[in-house]
Amino acid sequence: MQAIIVAGGRGVRLRPITDHIPKPMVEVAGKPILEHTINLLKNNGVTDLILALCYLPEVIVNYFGDGKKFGVNIHYTYEDSNCPLGTAGAIRASREYINDDFIVTYADILRKLNINDMIKQHKTINPIATINAYKRYGKDAKSMIIFDSKNMVTSFKERPKVEDIVGDFVWSNGSFYIFNKNIFDYFGSSNPVDFGKDIFSKIIDSGQNIRVYKTDDYFIDIGNLEKLEKAKATFIP
Repeated sequence: MQAIIVAGGRGVRLRPITDHIPKPMVEVAGKPILEHTINLLKNNGVTDLILALCYLPEVIVNYFGDGKKFGVNIHYTYEDSNCPLGTAGAIRASREYINDDFIVTYADILRKLNINDMIKQHKTINPIATINAYKRYGKDAKSMIIFDSKNMVTSFKERPKVEDIVGDFVWSNGSFYIFNKNIFDYFGSSNPVDFGKDIFSKIIDSGQNIRVYKTDDYFIDIGNLEKLEKAKATFIP
């Protein structure tokens, strides 16, 4: 299976570290976050990769090259850093390279995930999308996924209100997806578009299936200096 890693982040909240390197190249445990992401995919047998770049792309290209010395094959796409296209729009340029179902993930997250099992579950019913969901504790979740007893998504909320959150946690979007290639039909031609804000609601409204793959393993979104320090203290490759 192919995988697209969106690796265009500027990392404004990680300055001054990201003044001269893109966010995915920030190091944790002696390696760039992006390298950990590539290793996770490779260790699960996913070696055909597309890196979707934006901010300071040459830093990433110079480090990873064609991917051979990392045990993978890498192709690159490029996004104008002055006109970001959103979490979904960033993969639009990859469409011509996609042959079948494919993975999308992001290079600012460290996680533990059994990708092979997620692929296996995806293939049992072949939904248009399978979303990794993780337990997000507290009242400040970025997203909330509601699903039924068969793990089929019935509602996807970005930035849920405090009153929407009942209990100690919600199932939140882990930003690791397996998509049918027909997902591109929901993108439109050129406008910025996000999975959470735009695509998933369109799919649900159209009656297509989105499945959840639930996990309770290590997960950290390195969005600021505090999260970076936490990752450095807790992440074990």
